Amino acid sequence: MTDRLIPESELKAVVKQILADLFDIGQQQYQRQWYKASEAFQLLDLDTADNLHDLRQAGDLREGKHWRQSSSANAKRPTYQYHVGNCRTFLESQRS
Repeated sequence: MTDRLIPESELKAVVKQILADLFDIGQQQYQRQWYKASEAFQLLDLDTADNLHDLRQAGDLREGKHWRQSSSANAKRPTYQYHVGNCRTFLESQRS
């Protein structure tokens, strides 16, 4: 008998599609769009939240469209939120 293992990235995509079909939800339909990096990177199928921060710091993601600062302007450690729909569109355009 041959072991049949599915890579985690492929498994996530399959499970998302099954759930979308089961609940009749489109892939880009979310109840909310702005997420902390710790949540957004998973919805965007990225490896870590640092991937989002790196894109923001490189200037690839635009403030107000892809990300926003959710902490006060003079916070010692700023907190960012990412717009999952806009980030997904950007990432898909980079992959093609």
